[in-house]
Amino acid sequence: MGVRAGGVDWIDQWREMMRTAETHGEVESADPWQHRALHFDRVGRQSADIAVDQLRAGVLPTDVVADIGAGTGRHAVPMARHCREVVAVEPSPSMRARLQARVDEDGARVTVIAESWPCEMPPVDLVYSSHVLYVVADPVAFLEHMTRSARRTCKLLLGLRAPADRLAPLWREVHGVARSPRPAALEALALLHQLGYAANLRIIEGTERPITFMPDDDDLDELCHRLHLQPIEAERKRVQTALDKLFPRVSHTVPWVLGISASNAIIEWPGTARGQSLAA
Repeated sequence: MGVRAGGVDWIDQWREMMRTAETHGEVESADPWQHRALHFDRVGRQSADIAVDQLRAGVLPTDVVADIGAGTGRHAVPMARHCREVVAVEPSPSMRARLQARVDEDGARVTVIAESWPCEMPPVDLVYSSHVLYVVADPVAFLEHMTRSARRTCKLLLGLRAPADRLAPLWREVHGVARSPRPAALEALALLHQLGYAANLRIIEGTERPITFMPDDDDLDELCHRLHLQPIEAERKRVQTALDKLFPRVSHTVPWVLGISASNAIIEWPGTARGQSLAA
């Protein structure tokens, strides 16, 4: 039976948070991640992610695992070293190209599927999704399909706060309007319980980190995209002026520090799929 934590309808609450978080200036695109794939790939290769250990906890060498919204392969490629196969679902062509390149470089046992979730596929042993749900307008379909696709376990890796929330002061400074928070881990946990899933949440210690951006074109372009600005010289200067005002530095050669990221959490619940997995 579903439970409405605090008496709140968390499905409506999620949708309302998504509606109020919608921001002006976003350009419609067939591939909205095309300008950020390089940044995600670079960050994913530069630093290890301790959350991988939490995602692969309980994974058996014989398991087939699905990564929903696999991005550039930050989790899918390391996960493939611990299971029989990873099925990486990624709709963005630009993200998918870098994912496939990383799979080829590593020789990883990863099958890439060019689909948006939900999509039809045979059952797997474990389904996980990492830092994707913040931008999902219909979480019910997303989570229910995860549950139906997993024979044993479903996992979400999410921050206690959405990463975009840390840009709220910069957004206000640049655009002159407030930006509402997006739903994150705690809202996802409450929503899962409302759907009747016995989910639990564990905070991953040590996942807080300084949020820094370097004074170079790559990082300024990344901020321009996240602020829905064109990555041109005039807009870079506009963002740099706002950064210097809000986050003053001791030197122009050191990064801006926008604060500390929220802790990450793993949310886990049982899957309901029956039948053979892809590799059975």
